[in-house]
Amino acid sequence: MKKIFCSILVMLSVSLFSCRKLLNQPPQSQLAASEFWKTSDDAVAGVAGIYDGIQDMFSSQFIYWGDGRSDNLTYHPTYNDGLPLALNVLTPTTNGADWTLIYATIGRANFAIKYIPTIEGIDPALAKDLQAQALGIRAYCYFWLIRLWGNVPVWTVPYEDLSTDPYKAVTPAADIVKNVILPDLLKAYDLSDHTAAVVWNLNSGGIAAMLMDVYMYNHDYTNALLWCDNLLKLNRYSLETTANWKNIFIAPNNTKEDIWSLNWDFTVDGGNKTAQEIGAGDTNSDFAIDPALWTYYTTTPADIRGAQTIDFKVNNHDKILKYYAVNLDKNGNQIYPNSPQANLMFPLYRLADIYLLRAEALNRTGDQANALIYLNMVRTRAGLPAYKSTDFATADDMLFGNPINSNGILRERQLEFFCEAKRWFDLQRNGIIISTMDPVIKSRQLIRNIPQTGFGDARKVFWPINQNVLNANPMISQNAPY
Repeated sequence: MKKIFCSILVMLSVSLFSCRKLLNQPPQSQLAASEFWKTSDDAVAGVAGIYDGIQDMFSSQFIYWGDGRSDNLTYHPTYNDGLPLALNVLTPTTNGADWTLIYATIGRANFAIKYIPTIEGIDPALAKDLQAQALGIRAYCYFWLIRLWGNVPVWTVPYEDLSTDPYKAVTPAADIVKNVILPDLLKAYDLSDHTAAVVWNLNSGGIAAMLMDVYMYNHDYTNALLWCDNLLKLNRYSLETTANWKNIFIAPNNTKEDIWSLNWDFTVDGGNKTAQEIGAGDTNSDFAIDPALWTYYTTTPADIRGAQTIDFKVNNHDKILKYYAVNLDKNGNQIYPNSPQANLMFPLYRLADIYLLRAEALNRTGDQANALIYLNMVRTRAGLPAYKSTDFATADDMLFGNPINSNGILRERQLEFFCEAKRWFDLQRNGIIISTMDPVIKSRQLIRNIPQTGFGDARKVFWPINQNVLNANPMISQNAPY
C-alpha cells in the first residue's frame, strides 16, 4: 500500500504531512488537486493513501489508545514507557497525546470525497464504492477522536488554499456524532458495493459494524440492533472454530469471522511499531499483562485464548503473542520477529465483537434470554462451559459481572478482545472507567509506594492534547484538568 502511495507522493494532493506545520487540520495540497484526480487509477491510489494513513495512526498508538490505560495492561517492571498510562498521570508529551496522524488521514479522505465524483470516465460503481470507503474511514477517524479527546475540531473539506483560515475551534462530541459520523456512515453504506467482501477494505459489512458501534456509544440500542441485523443479513460472516481461533489474527483473509482488518506487509509498509509495545525480538515491551488477567489466563487452561494470547514462559509477563503465528525454537519458546519485520494485522471489527455488542444491547433492552445466547456463542467457542440463566440474578449481573464470579458480557469482551483496542471503550461506553480503574490504580500506587490517589480527576477519562498541537492552533485549549 505504501509503495503505491509513495510512488505518486510528489503530485498527490493528500501529502504525508511531513512538515507538521498544522497539526490539527489537513495539509494544503502540494499541487492543485484538480491536476491529480483525473483517472480511475488516481482514485484508487488516493484511497490507498487513506488506508496508509490508518496504518500510520495505529502503528504505535493502537495499544496505547485502546488497552494501555485499562485493566488489561500495567507498567513494565523495568521500563517506564507505559507508566503514565498505568497510573493515569498523562501529560501533553505522553506518547499517544498527539492526534496529528488521525487528522492527516481525515485530510486524505476529504480530498477523495470531494474529487472522486468529478473524475470523468470512472466506472460509476467503482466511484461510489471508493467514496463509501473514504466517508466510512473519515467517520471512523472522528469516532476515535471524540472517544479519546472529547470535543475536537472538525474538517470536512480539503485544505487547499492558503487564504483559508487554517485554525478551527472544537466542536462538541455529540454534534460530531450527529452531524458528521452518522451521516457519513449512512451515506457510505448506501454508496458501498454490497457484494464486495475484501477484508482489508472498509466494505458494507465494516460500515454496518461501525454503525452498530456508534449507536452503542450513543446508547441507542434500537438502532444498534437494527444495524446488527443489517450486518447479519449480508450472510457472509461466521465465528471461526475453536481449533482455528488463531486465524483471526494471523490470516484475516482466510477466516469468515473478520469483518474489517488492517493489512500489513513489512516489506512494503515497514514493521508495525506496536510490536515494540507488546512483543518483539529486538526490544522489551512497553507494558506487562495486568496481574489479574495473568492469573486468570494461567490458571484457566480450558480457555483456549490464554495460551494463544500471552506468552506464559516470559518472566516479566510482557510478551503478547496474539498476533504472531506459532514459531518455536528447539526449547519450545516463541520466536518473535524483530520490530522492523513485524506484521501485526489488527482486526478492527469481527463477528465475535458484534455478537457481544448484540448481547449487550439485548441485555440493555430487557431481553436477557437472547443476550445469553449470544454471550454463550463466544464463551463456548473459547472452550468454556455455557452460562445458565440462573448464573445472573439481574441484567446488571449479566452485563457487569456476577458479584461472586465477576463474569458477564463485559468480562467476556475483555478476555476475547485483549489487546484489540476495545477494553477502554467498553468501560467508557458503559460509564465504568473510574469505578473499574480507581481500585486498580490504587493497587499499583501501593506497590510503587506512592500516595494512593487512584484515578484522580474524573475529567481525565480523556487524553491531554499534545503541546505541539496546542502551539499550532490558537483556537483550541488544553483539555481540563491537564
